[in-house]
Amino acid sequence: KVLTALKEAGLEERTIVIFTSDHGYHLGEHDFWAKVSLHDESARVPLIIAVPGKQPAVCHSLTELLDLYPSISKLCGLPVQARLQGKDISGMLDDPSVEVRDAAFSVNGRGFLLRSHRWAYIQYGRDGSRGAELFDMESDPHQYTNLVDSEDHAEVVAEFRSAMDAKMKVVLTNDLGLEY
Repeated sequence: KVLTALKEAGLEERTIVIFTSDHGYHLGEHDFWAKVSLHDESARVPLIIAVPGKQPAVCHSLTELLDLYPSISKLCGLPVQARLQGKDISGMLDDPSVEVRDAAFSVNGRGFLLRSHRWAYIQYGRDGSRGAELFDMESDPHQYTNLVDSEDHAEVVAEFRSAMDAKMKVVLTNDLGLEY
């Protein structure tokens, strides 16, 4: 309806439409209700972008909502400030196979998520001192089996802990002075 209204108003060739959300929603999964976790039901959101002159496509790259600002800036021909932590995802609009990130980062309270295509690693507390979870999203897409203490997955956990430490250093060096 939105796209039809834009077309009828003669605005479809100069309007970018983005449909997304700031969070998902639990409906009882994992005994959670509302937007209270870093599990996929709460952390994963839709991202649909309609840009004049671009063909519809499905992209599977991981993105973060903070990627929207530099992407919209570029699409509108505006300068993209170097200090932004987001990445320009507009390349996906021309080539759906473009991979923007190898992992997406999300925060909820004192919990932190790194989500790759294969894995979801959640750590509680900046240093993981309040616990952690690791889920194999291929064999356990509903995140029922926590593998963080599995000896078979110790190397994966170590890689994610290292990646989370590196990500936290980047996030904590923002110009807003925010503390997590």
